[in-house]
Amino acid sequence: MSSLKRITTEYNEREDRIRLAGITDNNQTVSLWLTMRLMSRLINHCLKLLEKNTPETTEIPAANEQSRKSIQNFVQQSAEQQLVEETAVKVTKNSPKYLAAEIDVKSDHAGVTIIFKGEFSSNYSVYLNNQQLRQWLGMLHMIWQKTEWSTLIWPDWMSSSSLEATSSATSIH
Repeated sequence: MSSLKRITTEYNEREDRIRLAGITDNNQTVSLWLTMRLMSRLINHCLKLLEKNTPETTEIPAANEQSRKSIQNFVQQSAEQQLVEETAVKVTKNSPKYLAAEIDVKSDHAGVTIIFKGEFSSNYSVYLNNQQLRQWLGMLHMIWQKTEWSTLIWPDWMSSSSLEATSSATSIH
């Protein structure tokens, strides 16, 4: 398995897919194409993990859903405000391009490892701590608005987050 040190996420209107441009641990670049169906499942799973792993909400009674949403929104905004802009990963003509067919997610209390699988010789993985995961989901939410795909997968607390669109390509480590 190849580990991705850095990724740039962008929407390609012509392909109607999301592309992750990544730099592997041996400094090779790769493009991983992701369909809406696969991304929707990944986003839904990651949002549930964040809701489960936000310690600030464990003290709130289940009946107080609005307080839970407010805390999730606050933690989301805080993560997004700490985002540091990076240079986008640039793939070359010779960079391998793959369509991801499956995604596995391994999680613990500190973050997630996302493993992209498909018809390629080696799986690719990226580790995101909880803050990085929130930042990436914030970027995906922003990108999602450009896709014209259904936004029903996004919870209310994401819709009022503060991430501003600065470019069509967004990088995260």
